[in-house]
Amino acid sequence: MKKTLILVVVLVLATSVAWAGETKPFHILLVNDDGIDAPGLEALAAVLHADPAYRVTVVAPTDHQSGKGSALTYTREIAVRPHGLVGGAKAWSVDATPATAARVGLAFLLAEDPPDLVVSGINKGENVGRIAWYSGTVGAAREAVLAGSTAVAFSLQLNWADPQPDFKDAARWAKPVIDAIRSQALPQGVYLNVNIPKDPASITGYRLCRQGMEPPQVARFDLKREHDGVRYLKSRWAPAMGNGAGSDTAALHRGSVTLTPLSLDATAYRVLPELTELMDLPVPQE
Repeated sequence: MKKTLILVVVLVLATSVAWAGETKPFHILLVNDDGIDAPGLEALAAVLHADPAYRVTVVAPTDHQSGKGSALTYTREIAVRPHGLVGGAKAWSVDATPATAARVGLAFLLAEDPPDLVVSGINKGENVGRIAWYSGTVGAAREAVLAGSTAVAFSLQLNWADPQPDFKDAARWAKPVIDAIRSQALPQGVYLNVNIPKDPASITGYRLCRQGMEPPQVARFDLKREHDGVRYLKSRWAPAMGNGAGSDTAALHRGSVTLTPLSLDATAYRVLPELTELMDLPVPQE
């Protein structure tokens, strides 16, 4: 009888521990490149914070940092300030690039309380195709994976007719992706780039896509003025329309929420056999 009671107690304790593990909130580090006060950040933080399955910590740049890619701030001091609540979640602002903000969150602010997932966004403007390489939103996610974390980046397609989009619908489309990653982690060294169409009412669903490589419609510099030999230029740029079959660019324009897995390893493996002659290069003579 005594052995039976001991066994029951052990089983109850084990079950309690298992239940405690299952109910432990999934910790998310939320970053972006539009800055700590961006509505896309607020909307996603609010949707996640409202779900008791998640615990959210926001660490974002102090101001707008679009187009910074994977740039790091390392030649000066970095100011890190408490920012009250963003979408109900505790937040800090970091006077640095998006990638650096992600690093500050992982290596400094949350060093003793590491997140289960780093989420970047929601960005104002799509980051499909070649744009992803320049994006600070995607760059912050990439930096998190370089630091050993799991990450996903979210962007909302730009609607030129509505310069102030409602990110709440976009956040609702983003959350199921986060739920899925919570259930099944991404492979090591892989991060997800997610883009959401500008019109929620016309979204056809989710689509797994390759990264498009179509060139932009416009990519030039216009001369605006000259003064004392200095020329002042204005960058003119417009994204690709996406005619490439199976690309994220094309799928986004057709109304799909695009899911594109990106890898840290950028080696062009398919051409390695073609470049073997480089191994026979002559040794430089002194």
